[in-house]
Amino acid sequence: MRAQLLHLSGPLRGRTVTYPERMLRVGAAPGSEVRMIADGVVDRHAQIDWVQAECQFHLRRLDGPVFVNGTEVEEVILADDDLIEFGAGGPMARFRIYVPIGAVCKPVRRMLADARDVAVHSDGVAATQTLTRDLLTQATMTLKVGFPLFVIAVAAVSLWIGGWFGRQSAPKPVAPTVDMVTKAELDALRANYEAELKRLADANALVRRIQQQYTRGVCLVHGIFQLRAADGSWLTARGGSDYAVEYTGSAFLANADGYLVTNRHVAVPWTGDDDIDQLVQKGYEPVLTHLTATFPGGEPIPVDPLATRLRQDDLDVAVLKVDRSRVEGLPVLPLKVGSVADEDQRAIVVGYPNGLAALLARSDGALIDELRQRAASMTEAIDELARRGGINPVITQGIVSNVQEHVIAYDASTTHGGSGGPVFGGGGEVIAVNYAIQHNFTGNNLGVPIRFAIELLPQ
Repeated sequence: MRAQLLHLSGPLRGRTVTYPERMLRVGAAPGSEVRMIADGVVDRHAQIDWVQAECQFHLRRLDGPVFVNGTEVEEVILADDDLIEFGAGGPMARFRIYVPIGAVCKPVRRMLADARDVAVHSDGVAATQTLTRDLLTQATMTLKVGFPLFVIAVAAVSLWIGGWFGRQSAPKPVAPTVDMVTKAELDALRANYEAELKRLADANALVRRIQQQYTRGVCLVHGIFQLRAADGSWLTARGGSDYAVEYTGSAFLANADGYLVTNRHVAVPWTGDDDIDQLVQKGYEPVLTHLTATFPGGEPIPVDPLATRLRQDDLDVAVLKVDRSRVEGLPVLPLKVGSVADEDQRAIVVGYPNGLAALLARSDGALIDELRQRAASMTEAIDELARRGGINPVITQGIVSNVQEHVIAYDASTTHGGSGGPVFGGGGEVIAVNYAIQHNFTGNNLGVPIRFAIELLPQ
């Protein structure tokens, strides 16, 4: 995890900076990781620390006053999107948590609380399974290895003590039986632990394989649509300029002939927009005036909107088409055929959450300054990022929580812009198309089972 600050005011205003250090000193002193020379900021103003064991960022006041969301604090655990003010009326920054590819972290207390909630509504077995899954997929590597070893050590000591007291009180003929049971239980516990470690190693290997082999087949979709009247004129916005809506999404290569799978609301972005529907009823026609797909390492590729394939039902999947010569050498993602019920319960989501903003946050600050100085459009910014190799998707992972006929639910993190990206299962194949997040609850995101997209591909 990395701390990220969107500087709203002060000497760094307008910049989004992702800091690689685990400890950030904020102040006016030379050598400060976040150096601010501004009124109200002292040399040793504050400090932000990443506490690995808790999977949390702590903000601590040093010699200067600090305000978080308008309240003065001495020390506080930072949450995503907190507003920090360094000194009364001083520089302000929006705190964000940047998650590197494949990174996971869930505090132990949250794991235990979740397991307790499951136990209340289900049973102890389900709670144990919940805690085990969290330890294997959401914990730090130290905790993944250390906690099972601690359990084995406690179990060994408990069994040894139990066996020792048993030998002291039981008749001598019984003692060999106690020793045999103790060894068998320890062997079984050790075997289970080794099996879980192998499963964890296999899971990490799967993420690496997806990152190395398939992320180049996941593209950033960028589109602009306008509204055209029956007489051929375009709807204008206030000020007289043409009304235009610009957006980004994700898609992935599903066929060597240039067919891309995405969401309906990415291919037809006005879907479900009540305001646009009202204008359509007045005779306006939505028209995509710009639509491109940009793969890692390549330039934006034009997408033909007229070749888009949609389903007759309202499922949120669609297929786009690009020139096959433009995708030669790119990996075609493996699609799961048949039921996903027997899949390993992993969900690995690849895409471009937060679109251009997230890509710029990971780019060189000099590029951001250059784009700002020339008032670059989104199209120009994407073109420049593509030229500099700055178009790369994000990978997040979690657990599949529910599989139904028309929807798959999982807790892998995603947000707007990630729509249309592939969801890989534990078998290394795409099992769903990411399409929705549940607002105010990041633990439940949704995908359309891949079989509904396969039906749109040419056979």
